Amino acid sequence: MGLNLFDTGLSIFADVTIPYHTFGSATTVHSIGVSGDVLIGGVLEVQGRAYFDGQLDIKGNILSTGTYFRMSDNREIKLGSGNDTSLLYQASDADAKILMGWVDESADSGNNVPAFVFGEKTPLVGVDLGLFDEVVQPHIVTIENSGKYAAVSNATSTGADVAVLTTATAGTFTNAVVGDTVRVTAGTNATVGWYFIDVATDQYNVTLDRNWCTGGAVSGGTIVCFHKLSMMTPKAIYLPIYDTAPADSDIDINMDGAMALEVTQANGRLYWRANNGWHYVDATAGLSMPASERVDPKGKEFKIGSEVKLIVDRINEDGSFHAMPYRR
Repeated sequence: MGLNLFDTGLSIFADVTIPYHTFGSATTVHSIGVSGDVLIGGVLEVQGRAYFDGQLDIKGNILSTGTYFRMSDNREIKLGSGNDTSLLYQASDADAKILMGWVDESADSGNNVPAFVFGEKTPLVGVDLGLFDEVVQPHIVTIENSGKYAAVSNATSTGADVAVLTTATAGTFTNAVVGDTVRVTAGTNATVGWYFIDVATDQYNVTLDRNWCTGGAVSGGTIVCFHKLSMMTPKAIYLPIYDTAPADSDIDINMDGAMALEVTQANGRLYWRANNGWHYVDATAGLSMPASERVDPKGKEFKIGSEVKLIVDRINEDGSFHAMPYRR
């Protein structure tokens, strides 16, 4: 049985004047050096509660096998070497329990866009996504599993006032599909902005949804490309873009409430899933019906120039009504 000097109130260090005290064979690599400092060269085991009234600096990882890690109310978890990003559970609001995250705009006034990006690790960690350099509002972003699949600074156009984009980098557009997001950030005669791929021609060439040139042919165009990309900001919700009518095979869960934007129709369509089926509205006004209803309930087919009349066929529970077109 060993002698426990601390239980008796004795101190083996009371009259020692060496710079600091050492348990085991070790040499300090930090700034300890007064008689109250202690260096432990082996494992420290504490079976009761430990109090740290000053700053705790940890070089290695923190591994917890306990039930939870808890912070007191209204205490920040700081992230980043400049302490410019924080997470906080705020209990100051009497009407809500708020989990808050923010970027301190005073810490880095040139790069302070609050953005939460969710996706798979490999395409995101250590990668400049090229999404946020013109953004000023907070963004919540989800990115398809492959993340940013292309980023080049040698994009050119086939001429002035065209939508075709060409790159000298082999394989840039090998996996591109219609509806992919293309962001142009720089380039001689390039119109900076957001585009989508309208035609995926080959690994070097795509056609964008519109002209991306300003005055002359583009050279040195800097672009980034993504598959499905969705964002939510205080001012807008950006839906993933599809090149045909979305189907259940396009989404992970066949659940009502899904929404998507389809862009290859003349005016584009907004689709949503309800009652186990997909429905849409056109981007511009006018009567629009799916191809399955091109024949009216009496068997007459609608053609260009056909006159249409509407007959109410259903009164809904809330008093609204539905009408079907008939060919006159």
